[in-house]
Amino acid sequence: MDQSLGFSTGRYRRSVLAAMVGAPALFALVAWPMIAAGVNTGRGAADALNYHEKAIRTFIQQWPNPDLTDYLSASTPGYHLLLATFGKYVSDSRMAMQFAASLITMALFATIASAAAWRMRRYVNASGVIAICLPLMASMYVLSSGVWLLPDNAAWLGVTAMLLLALRRGQSWLGWILAGVALVALVLCRQNHLWAAGLVWVAAWLGPGPARGETPLFQRQDIGGLIVPRIGRFIVALLVTMPAFAVVWGFHSKWGGLTPPSFNDMHGLAIQWATPPFVLALVGIFGWFYVAFWWESLRKLVNEQAWIAFLAAIVGLVLAVLPETTPDRTAGRATGLWHIVRKTPQIADHISVLVAFLSMMGAVVLMGWLRAMNPRSRWIMLAAMVGFTVANSFNPQLWQRYHEPFVLIWTILAASLAVWSGERLEGPTRRVAVFGPTILALLLAYVSFRGIGLGREAVDGGFTPGHVEPSGLDRGE
Repeated sequence: MDQSLGFSTGRYRRSVLAAMVGAPALFALVAWPMIAAGVNTGRGAADALNYHEKAIRTFIQQWPNPDLTDYLSASTPGYHLLLATFGKYVSDSRMAMQFAASLITMALFATIASAAAWRMRRYVNASGVIAICLPLMASMYVLSSGVWLLPDNAAWLGVTAMLLLALRRGQSWLGWILAGVALVALVLCRQNHLWAAGLVWVAAWLGPGPARGETPLFQRQDIGGLIVPRIGRFIVALLVTMPAFAVVWGFHSKWGGLTPPSFNDMHGLAIQWATPPFVLALVGIFGWFYVAFWWESLRKLVNEQAWIAFLAAIVGLVLAVLPETTPDRTAGRATGLWHIVRKTPQIADHISVLVAFLSMMGAVVLMGWLRAMNPRSRWIMLAAMVGFTVANSFNPQLWQRYHEPFVLIWTILAASLAVWSGERLEGPTRRVAVFGPTILALLLAYVSFRGIGLGREAVDGGFTPGHVEPSGLDRGE
């Protein structure tokens, strides 16, 4: 027992359990009444009605031999097959399937809240942890997927699991096998998350490491050392991720591309160069609501290695001024932040001044986050940010719903890692640590209310495989 803090191990465990149960219960209090009332407004409802529910019902009709060559979803069919199984053997009513699917989102919140609660247990109680997780719950994109039949949250649960498995201190055969299985499940729900294989590789190369302790950024000893054990672990990591690559390659061969044929024009392989500054912009915006977790570490970074913070700002600026960063629906830059960018100054109809500023700020905030973590965690979290950004740069549609949930998940885990690595939350800092995310959650809840509560009624557009809407931008986000 730690007498100085007055907490016992039993109390820690009860706090973690309270967060693990409380977070999904809070989500259910919001989502389940919406499901029971048959709410059918907003972009999420429209996508579910026109695409994913149709795919699920088609698979139910085709059971046990569903046709996976082309169907009404741009993602791999794991989520749809899971719901089709429920529909075939339990109930195929829309409401029943929505309730069943909502359990996936509840599992997401239970997972991330329990992981955060365990790492922050000395300084933040269960209600504080739930407040820190609230922005993810309030996000319109997460809430929509939790209410309607959308595959997004199943994929975010997989991404969260991959991050947590990589962040585990120990390295064992069981851990590697679990990571390989989780990666297969993830790419069966969304193929572009194959980038998460890199988390397994980086974690294996780094090997086991201390749970806590802070050091200056990017020390050579973090990734150097005895090379033979690192190579051995890396080879094992490569092997356990190969089944996921085989799954993605199998679907690529079946479809003739990275999406079912009906969606090749919308999501076909094309580089969206504005993705890196856009992701950094979200990191910067959301990061300021979690400033209590990284501000002191950023101050240390400036004192120790000011050149890193300066270089990060320059990189953020360059990433934002080289590509076109002005809103353009035909080029895929629409929804979310792009609505605000449209109303701000632009240079030569090519560079958004706001995106450039936010990208610079986000790069510096990112360095503050990384400085707050222990060496092993920072390399894994950096690999996640880079891998996710690069993978999503190959989707021409730069819609905020593809990026916001990941940045929020990353931010929540980063906050927990900062505390775990030694960032102390005491007095006013502890209050700011909870108050900031709560304010962000209220802002995101307002956006959700406007998008869902005031959205248009979803109607069936009559789409079928081979005849789908060219984009989903006109429903508003």
